[in-house]
Amino acid sequence: MSIRLSQLAQGRRTLTVEVEGGTITVTYRPGGITPELEDHVRELVQDRRGGPSLVAVLAGCLVEWDVLDENDKPITPTVQNLARVPTLILSRVTQAIMEDLRP
Repeated sequence: MSIRLSQLAQGRRTLTVEVEGGTITVTYRPGGITPELEDHVRELVQDRRGGPSLVAVLAGCLVEWDVLDENDKPITPTVQNLARVPTLILSRVTQAIMEDLRP
Protein backbone atom coordinates (compact mmCIF):
# COMPACT_ATOMS: atom_id res chain seq x y z
CA MET A 1 0.00 0.00 0.00
CA SER A 2 1.32 3.44 -0.92
CA ILE A 3 1.43 6.48 1.28
CA ARG A 4 1.74 10.12 0.35
CA LEU A 5 4.57 12.23 1.71
CA SER A 6 2.01 14.70 3.06
CA GLN A 7 0.49 11.90 5.15
CA LEU A 8 3.86 11.10 6.70
CA ALA A 9 4.21 14.72 7.83
CA GLN A 10 0.81 14.88 9.54
CA GLY A 11 1.57 13.03 12.77
CA ARG A 12 1.68 15.02 16.00
CA ARG A 13 3.22 14.55 19.41
CA THR A 14 2.68 16.49 22.61
CA LEU A 15 5.19 16.90 25.40
CA THR A 16 5.84 19.07 28.43
CA VAL A 17 9.00 21.15 28.73
CA GLU A 18 10.28 22.49 32.03
CA VAL A 19 11.40 26.09 31.82
CA GLU A 20 12.29 28.65 34.43
CA GLY A 21 9.11 29.51 36.25
CA GLY A 22 6.95 26.63 35.05
CA THR A 23 6.25 24.31 32.18
CA ILE A 24 5.24 24.65 28.55
CA THR A 25 3.11 22.04 26.81
CA VAL A 26 4.03 21.84 23.13
CA THR A 27 2.52 19.95 20.24
CA TYR A 28 4.79 19.40 17.27
CA ARG A 29 4.94 17.54 13.98
CA PRO A 30 7.85 15.08 13.90
CA GLY A 31 7.53 15.10 10.11
CA GLY A 32 8.34 18.81 10.13
CA ILE A 33 11.97 18.01 10.93
CA THR A 34 13.41 17.25 7.51
CA PRO A 35 16.91 17.07 6.02
CA GLU A 36 16.07 20.27 4.14
CA LEU A 37 15.28 22.04 7.43
CA GLU A 38 18.40 20.60 9.03
CA ASP A 39 20.52 22.01 6.16
CA HIS A 40 18.95 25.44 6.62
CA VAL A 41 19.59 25.33 10.37
CA ARG A 42 23.19 24.21 9.80
CA GLU A 43 23.76 27.25 7.54
CA LEU A 44 22.37 29.58 10.21
CA VAL A 45 24.57 28.00 12.88
CA GLN A 46 27.65 28.33 10.68
CA ASP A 47 26.81 32.04 10.32
CA ARG A 48 26.72 32.19 14.15
CA ARG A 49 23.01 32.85 14.17
CA GLY A 50 21.94 30.54 17.00
CA GLY A 51 18.65 32.27 17.81
CA PRO A 52 17.40 32.29 14.22
CA SER A 53 18.40 28.63 13.85
CA LEU A 54 16.16 27.74 16.82
CA VAL A 55 13.33 29.79 15.34
CA ALA A 56 13.73 27.93 12.04
CA VAL A 57 13.52 24.52 13.74
CA LEU A 58 10.48 25.42 15.79
CA ALA A 59 8.67 27.23 12.99
CA GLY A 60 9.11 24.08 10.91
CA CYS A 61 7.51 21.72 13.40
CA LEU A 62 5.73 23.48 16.28
CA VAL A 63 1.95 23.28 15.92
CA GLU A 64 0.90 24.86 19.20
CA TRP A 65 2.02 25.60 22.71
CA ASP A 66 0.51 27.11 25.82
CA VAL A 67 2.61 30.29 25.93
CA LEU A 68 0.43 33.37 26.47
CA ASP A 69 0.89 37.08 25.82
CA GLU A 70 0.35 39.76 28.46
CA ASN A 71 -3.41 39.65 27.79
CA ASP A 72 -3.54 35.88 28.38
CA LYS A 73 -4.04 35.21 24.66
CA PRO A 74 -2.19 32.25 23.11
CA ILE A 75 0.90 33.18 21.13
CA THR A 76 0.83 31.41 17.77
CA PRO A 77 4.29 29.88 17.11
CA THR A 78 5.02 31.81 13.89
CA VAL A 79 8.51 32.90 12.83
CA GLN A 80 7.71 36.47 13.88
CA ASN A 81 6.38 35.47 17.31
CA LEU A 82 9.11 32.91 17.98
CA ALA A 83 11.74 35.56 17.25
CA ARG A 84 10.46 37.50 20.29
CA VAL A 85 10.86 34.58 22.71
CA PRO A 86 14.07 34.38 24.79
CA THR A 87 16.69 32.15 23.19
CA LEU A 88 17.00 30.05 26.35
CA ILE A 89 13.33 29.06 26.11
CA LEU A 90 13.60 28.30 22.38
CA SER A 91 16.65 26.18 23.13
CA ARG A 92 14.90 24.15 25.82
CA VAL A 93 11.85 23.51 23.64
CA THR A 94 14.05 22.49 20.69
CA GLN A 95 16.15 20.22 22.92
CA ALA A 96 13.04 18.51 24.30
CA ILE A 97 11.69 17.90 20.79
CA MET A 98 15.01 16.47 19.59
CA GLU A 99 15.21 14.19 22.61
CA ASP A 100 11.64 13.03 21.96
CA LEU A 101 12.58 12.16 18.37
CA ARG A 102 15.45 9.87 19.36
CA PRO A 103 14.66 6.19 18.98
